[in-house]
Formats: sequence, structure tokens, C-alpha cells
Amino acid sequence: MTYLAERSVLLSLALALGGFGCVGLEAGIDYPSDLPSPDEHVTTPEGEADPSISLNGFVIKDEVCKEVDTHPVTQRLGPEDFARFLETQGLKIEPKKARDNLYWFDFPTGEKKEGEPQQFLRLRLAVLDDHFAATRDLQESLLDHGPGWWGVRRSNLAVLAPKTGLSESVAFALKHKLVCWGMFAYSGTDDVYGVPGPYTEL
Repeated sequence: MTYLAERSVLLSLALALGGFGCVGLEAGIDYPSDLPSPDEHVTTPEGEADPSISLNGFVIKDEVCKEVDTHPVTQRLGPEDFARFLETQGLKIEPKKARDNLYWFDFPTGEKKEGEPQQFLRLRLAVLDDHFAATRDLQESLLDHGPGWWGVRRSNLAVLAPKTGLSESVAFALKHKLVCWGMFAYSGTDDVYGVPGPYTEL
């Protein structure tokens, strides 16, 4: 192989790897098709109507969580606390232990069809030592997985959700009131963006 040909192959490989790093890991999971539109539940950062569902372009309205206690939590939490919250939203999900500090929460994504397995959307909940560790874990996990992955955190818990578009991730988090339970974060190309909402921690 000539020097120019070798450089061409190496450059092509570098571009391919760089491109892969910018699109995010695929999750191979379909989100439900009946998610609500987030438009009526969000506003611009300045409090105006018709926000853009784009990074740094909107915030979650307080009224979304009017029946949910959104006071910041400082005590340590466990997977059963997240399961209890989901149950108050009408969704009973038993956490599946993956390892000592890691649990899976499988959200059904539609009606079960006869003769077919139930389809699930799996969220990963990590139990950390404190809110600093939870913040770091979620940020690192989002950056590792790449653009399109998102999650929420509350106290020492960090929840990672599979890749999807920003509008769809917000719609899913609104449907299950995850934006009321914790702080919402979405991964961009090279950073993690927090979406302000009713639940806030320092």
C-alpha cells in the first residue's frame, strides 16, 4: 500500500469513528407511539409561549407537577422509592436487580398482543453514595452513550434512559411525571444539558 493510500484509509477510519461518536449509541428500543405533545407543558426560559423544543430553548412549567411534592430531597434513596413514585402515577413496575447498585425498570410500551412478548422500554437506575456522585454518574453515563440519551436524577439516584429525540424524551418524562421526580438532563454532541423544571437540587 502506498503512503497516500495508507493515509487515505486512516483518514477515512478516523472520520468514520468520529462520526460514530457524534450520533450516540443506538439502543434498539422503540418509544411508545401514544406520547403526549410536550408543547402545552413547556414555556420559553423567559416565560413566554411557543418555545422551541431545542437544547436551552424551553423549561418545564410548574403546573405540570401541581399534585406532586417537588421539594428537594437530601436523604438517601433506594430503588423502592422510585418504584413507589411510579406507582403513585399509576404504573406498577418491580425493579430488577442487575448488580449491587444497579437496577432495571421496564416500562411497557403498549398493549400486549396475543402470542407476542410484551415490549418494554428499559431505564437504568443507579444507586450512588450521595447527590454529588449521582450527578457525576448521570453526566458521565450520558457522555459515554452519546447524543440522544437522557435521564433524571434525584438525591443519590441517577436514572439513564435510552436514546431518542429531545421532543420524544421530554414527552415520555412528562407522561410519567419524571420531570417532577427529578432533574431532567439530555446529552448533546459534546455536553449534557439540564432542562429546568419544577424539581430542582443544588
